[in-house]
Amino acid sequence: MKKIPSIIITAIVGLTALPAIASATESVSIATIPDELIARNLKAHDPSLATSVEAVLYKLKRNQPLTLVDVRRGEDFERLHIPGSINMALYAVKTKSYLKSVPVVLVNEGFRYAALESECRRLAERGYQVTILDGGLPAWKRQGGQLIGDLFALDEMKAVSPQAFFRAKDYETTLVLDISLQPGAASGRLIPYAKHFPVLDDPDGLLPELKKLITKNKRFQTVIIFSETGEGYEKAESIMSRQGIDTYHLQGGLAGYQKYLEGLLLSWKPRGSRMKTVSNCKPCGQKIEVEAVPRDN
Repeated sequence: MKKIPSIIITAIVGLTALPAIASATESVSIATIPDELIARNLKAHDPSLATSVEAVLYKLKRNQPLTLVDVRRGEDFERLHIPGSINMALYAVKTKSYLKSVPVVLVNEGFRYAALESECRRLAERGYQVTILDGGLPAWKRQGGQLIGDLFALDEMKAVSPQAFFRAKDYETTLVLDISLQPGAASGRLIPYAKHFPVLDDPDGLLPELKKLITKNKRFQTVIIFSETGEGYEKAESIMSRQGIDTYHLQGGLAGYQKYLEGLLLSWKPRGSRMKTVSNCKPCGQKIEVEAVPRDN
């Protein structure tokens, strides 16, 4: 039998150890994210500002005065909206004095409620009668409300960016579910308040449990699912939808959220420590430095 050269044995051992090294590096990266970025500081939405889809449909069927104001971007409104609703930016509502004459219901994609609540209070001080459509457009569709446009846009609006998730996680009515078959260490560290809910593995056994977690008629309740890599969302949402449960999903999964938190942490550091050289300037030959901070999506 020929003797294997020691250099080959060393190479094989080195390759075998790579996963362990990568795992250790990942753990160190997660450990650098401070608790203050991870902790959930519970806040409450104001349920008195919510209007249910059923209440709006009831009034519209009886021709009671009501104006639906969709505050999403113009291009999103053109793609899909409620018949008869009008589109304007949230800040512009206060400039339309004619809206004081009828009750106004603000409409969006259904989970970004904080800005709408703040504006509702300001508008009320100016004499407007304003509430927020609970559940947004997805709830409107589920309850039988009509929509005009591309229904595929409904699926797209259920994608929650890491930044939007970071802002929404503190609200007590935000229910976060980890649908991964086996939750990893990163999940327990970065989203410790998430409930492990492998619905793809046992849908029949877990859905009754989910219905218990969702309080009936609770206003501004949002279910956000995530997995390690962002896979399995479509199937999981389909399973829950058949049970009458609207869900949103974390874009990029846990990996995308970790990247966002790391960038956020980097933005806290002094400017000099977050500069990095990326390339040479072709005209002058000098190094170009850019600031490595998370993008605001």
